[in-house]
Amino acid sequence: MRSFGYFLIFFLFPSLLVAQRIDEDKQSAIDQMVELISENLESENLDFTTLFEDLNYLYDHPLNINRAERDDMRGLMILSEFQIEALIQHREYAGRFISTYELQGVQGFDLNTIRALLPFVKVGGLGDDRTFTWQAIKKEGTHEAFVRYQRVIEEMEGYSAIEDSVLAENPNRRYSGSPERVLARYRFRYLNNLSVGVTMEKDAGEQFFGPTQQRGFDFYSGHLYVGNRGIIKQAIIGDYQAQFGQGLVFWSGLAFGKSADIASVKRNAREITPYTSADENNFMRGAATTIEVGQVDVTTFFSCKNVDANITSVDTLNDQDQLVSEFSSFQLNGIHGTPNQLADKNAVSELNTGGHVRYNTDMFQIGITGVYTKYGGTFAPSRQLYRSFEPVSSEFFIAGFDYQFIYKNILAYGESSLRLDGGTASLNGAIISLDQSLDLSILHRNYSESYNSPRSNAVSESSRNTNESGLYMGFAAKLSKAWKFTGYYDMFSFSWLRFRTDAPSNGNELLTQLEYRPSKRFKAYARYRFENKQENFSDDESATSAIGILSRQWYRVNWQFEVSKTLSLRSRVELVNVQEANGEKEKGWMVYQDFVWKPSWPAKYELKLRYAMFDTESYTSRIYAYENDVLYSFSVPAYYYRGSRAYIILKYDISRWSDLTVRLAQTYFANRDENGSGLNTIDRPTRTELKVQWHMKF
Repeated sequence: MRSFGYFLIFFLFPSLLVAQRIDEDKQSAIDQMVELISENLESENLDFTTLFEDLNYLYDHPLNINRAERDDMRGLMILSEFQIEALIQHREYAGRFISTYELQGVQGFDLNTIRALLPFVKVGGLGDDRTFTWQAIKKEGTHEAFVRYQRVIEEMEGYSAIEDSVLAENPNRRYSGSPERVLARYRFRYLNNLSVGVTMEKDAGEQFFGPTQQRGFDFYSGHLYVGNRGIIKQAIIGDYQAQFGQGLVFWSGLAFGKSADIASVKRNAREITPYTSADENNFMRGAATTIEVGQVDVTTFFSCKNVDANITSVDTLNDQDQLVSEFSSFQLNGIHGTPNQLADKNAVSELNTGGHVRYNTDMFQIGITGVYTKYGGTFAPSRQLYRSFEPVSSEFFIAGFDYQFIYKNILAYGESSLRLDGGTASLNGAIISLDQSLDLSILHRNYSESYNSPRSNAVSESSRNTNESGLYMGFAAKLSKAWKFTGYYDMFSFSWLRFRTDAPSNGNELLTQLEYRPSKRFKAYARYRFENKQENFSDDESATSAIGILSRQWYRVNWQFEVSKTLSLRSRVELVNVQEANGEKEKGWMVYQDFVWKPSWPAKYELKLRYAMFDTESYTSRIYAYENDVLYSFSVPAYYYRGSRAYIILKYDISRWSDLTVRLAQTYFANRDENGSGLNTIDRPTRTELKVQWHMKF
């Protein structure tokens, strides 16, 4: 307790300092956006590469607000549909912008919105379009490449010495490769007209040019993209992502859901985009194109690749006397370091083909999607009752209809979907701007228990869009120039059994947040969130499981400010209370202090530090917190048990076009002699992670 008291003195003292105005740099502006959308996802394995890369590119190549179209502005993920419409109307009636200062005159643009927008936009002439010529491409195209090395410093069980006889009896007790993860990527990009890239990755535990991996890297990805060439709006060969409607029929790549930003429940589909991340499953491989004819966009795509799956039997005869494989589930981590993991690698072929037709006007758009999916095997029949509605067919045909329109102060949107052999799903929502200080958001969803679309990713409480109905209501109130109050309430129910819940069930979730931002140099918010869900628990007096309510409550206070032109600070205190389904209670807390130091001289250095302390009773009462990382890498670890965590990031600009970043992070568990699980167990209370990245851009 004494050390905790010292920490709080140190933790609170900087808030008494007088802050001076300092312009936010690129990394800070992007980090804040990524943190906002990642806060409620509660996962340590998030990949924001595509989003981060697009924002990073927009910072270096700002959007010309005199020429930007609706889809361009949606890609910023800053402006609401009402703000986009207000900017376009202002541009039409008042003429082109002369300066970004004129944004203050656009209806619905407050000072905080403008501050968030300024790093990513510019004012240019109407004829400031780039030409698609080899001279222009050579002159204004950008090359970007990086090589990243990372590993856990301590020896994990999967890499420790073992007797040959023991390993021969159980080959899966050790990884076949080294503990390093190596990622290399190159991309050439010319505005939104041309992109060529390749990504290569070796995960920890995998071999590199070894007997089980003779091609070097375990994962290779590449693409060639051309855009805005006559009627060809987009065309891709290689690896890409495809997103349509609200995600009910088809959505590859990361999607966002409930957060303190009430507009995040509405999806803004990007149709097709190049794939540049290292996730080995969540992408398409083949070809896709979008043709724009007047107000109609027609997208078609074809993808055929192998995916990781757990094979349960091989060479099974189907109804047509054909030999097929049966598999129970897909493997999504992309790690192939043990014999079992290698056996699951690329075990099943996946074919996706289909298209989307969208009709656009200034205030209205509708779309129709159709997708056919076929796997090179069948789903193994499950004996688990909650999986009674799981598909056993290897073929899916899903069709859907989506819409969006603006009428006065109401933005309505939605999508309805049908699986050909049974099952329906729909969601409908609206964002209502009652005035410039109050917005409301409402979303109703209903996914039948027999609906199953392999690549759907719409808003839901569960990880899949099936067996769920719910009603979401959110609000955002600007109390004054400095104060903002936001929140949402979501109630949901499940008409059939779920994993770890042997009965129909329901739940609800609430989030409220009060934000105070008197100036650009200081920002603070207080947040309360609770979530209730029903699930099984063991009843000693009965042979069967009983159903109870798992309840979690989070309390958070966060503030950040700039002490000087070289030093920025951010602080957080978070508490959690948990009542498990059997009535047992847990609690926990976490505090951290961040430092960002960027000296004016020499300006080649940048230093970021965090020191955190935490104490929770188990993983059940864990607390997630976003961390700074090297460029295009993301860390949202769970803090649990009792201990501390610290990291240091040092970035050095080697030259105008090259930089080197080193990140060292360590977690110390004060009440554990070991940490991790399975082959990743470390026989000591610390876990130390090293990342080194060399980045080039010219």
